[in-house]
Amino acid sequence: MARSSASRHGRRIGILGVEVNDGSSADEDYCPDEELRKKGKRRRRIAPRVPARRNKVRNERKDGTHAPWNAGTRPDWTALPSGTLSTIFRMACRENACPTVARLQRVCRSWRDLSRMDPMLWTTVDFLGTDWIRPTTATLRKWCESGLWCRVTNVSLRNTVKLDDQVLKAMALGCPFLSDLDVSFTDGFTAAGIADVLKSCPIRSLQVECVKCPNHANILDVVRVIASEEGRYRKPESAEGCLRGKGEMWIRAFQQTQQDWHDTKNDEPERIYQGLEHLSIANCPRFTSAAMQRLAGSASFPFLSSLNLTNAGGAGGQVAVSIKALQTSCPLLSELRFNSLGGLFGWTSTSAARSKAEVSKDDGFPHLKVCEIAASGVNSLVSGSRFGESQVYDSVLYEVIHKSEKLSELDIAGCSKLSPNGLKEALHPAAPLRTISIGHSGVIRDEVLEYLCTNYKDSIEGVDAAGAGRHVTDRSAVALSRCSGLSVVSLGGSAITDAGVQCLSKRTPGSAVLQQMNISGCRSVSRDLKRQILAKYGEP
Repeated sequence: MARSSASRHGRRIGILGVEVNDGSSADEDYCPDEELRKKGKRRRRIAPRVPARRNKVRNERKDGTHAPWNAGTRPDWTALPSGTLSTIFRMACRENACPTVARLQRVCRSWRDLSRMDPMLWTTVDFLGTDWIRPTTATLRKWCESGLWCRVTNVSLRNTVKLDDQVLKAMALGCPFLSDLDVSFTDGFTAAGIADVLKSCPIRSLQVECVKCPNHANILDVVRVIASEEGRYRKPESAEGCLRGKGEMWIRAFQQTQQDWHDTKNDEPERIYQGLEHLSIANCPRFTSAAMQRLAGSASFPFLSSLNLTNAGGAGGQVAVSIKALQTSCPLLSELRFNSLGGLFGWTSTSAARSKAEVSKDDGFPHLKVCEIAASGVNSLVSGSRFGESQVYDSVLYEVIHKSEKLSELDIAGCSKLSPNGLKEALHPAAPLRTISIGHSGVIRDEVLEYLCTNYKDSIEGVDAAGAGRHVTDRSAVALSRCSGLSVVSLGGSAITDAGVQCLSKRTPGSAVLQQMNISGCRSVSRDLKRQILAKYGEP
């Protein structure tokens, strides 16, 4: 049925029954006919003309010269010359190539090609903390054989899985400048693979913490390789000897970065390789007295400066240590870390029966700066925190540190068989002692803290005397308040009172700011003062 003219031209009855005229715009619901409406112009957004062939910036002209960085229509990072980009990439990858190189390769094609062909980016490699990069044996072998790792110096394979000796053999052939190797917490490497690296690379620092050798091999095999002639580095007789047995790709990458390597090394003083300097065999429960005898009786460590045996041993009872043999084989030792050596059984000195006059004739450790011989700590649900067995007597402590005039850090926590007089006689009077930990030991007394604050008040910065009980009172707090450089102090479980805490909190003008204070377990201190100390210094 045809529409009427009235309905076609408009509404007759408006809102609330009010009659309206045709074509009236007073009605809110009024809508004119389609024929009478003016056709609106549709806004058309014209896209800019895009040429079929984009004008990309080319860094290199046909004549071989480089174009300026702002040549073309895209003056961004991709337009920089390759030499400038290489310098920037090397600075970004100086601390660690992973995952920086992988992220650079995902930016654009030119960055990917440049990062894949520059071995100078891979001087330091550490896969720890990069969960989305899981190295495999095939990948690492490819990098070593292609020459991508021909300039690598530091490699950390800590916590990597499914790697075997083929990786170490490839590194022995493809990494002639490798000086720092970390294979801690791995379970696929054997003594033979470690020996290949030690023979072919100038290793200065080796970390084999908590290494689980396959086929139930003992850590003694690894120690035997490290301490014997089998693991001695054999330097190539000439530059051609470094290239012998290498592939064509490796030689090309090595020669390509030869000048860059020399330019980088010219900024640093050249270090002549002398031997192993840092050795860490911590957290190895199968470390025994036989392994310790191999280390102490070896002639392979004349330049060793750091020995870390923290929490090593314990599965086979006490660990016997010959301090005299260790002083002979490691005369330049500056860091001795024996904390928790032997586990709950501790460690004992084979020369404990020697008199003090005989010990004084020895050379000792004149370069020792850090000495950590604390007993093993155990957390028990029944008895709380306690310490394991300690066989460190006064004679043992005297034998270790009596000639250490550079000693700055001493940790004898839990050594219950030490006496206050033994500590006073063992410490060198000229030692710049900075931190000392005597918690839960036999030397923790007011007189010892007064002695330390009197003789080392200008250098001491941290004191740990927790678990003293009634042996430490406000006398120690008054003595510690006179140390101008003191910044960390722990007197938990002592007999100190509110007066001692307030005296310790008040610092004299010119003194260092006290950053940490532990008074937990001090029953003579009021709860209000404990809350104030906790709010000011935080949890210990």
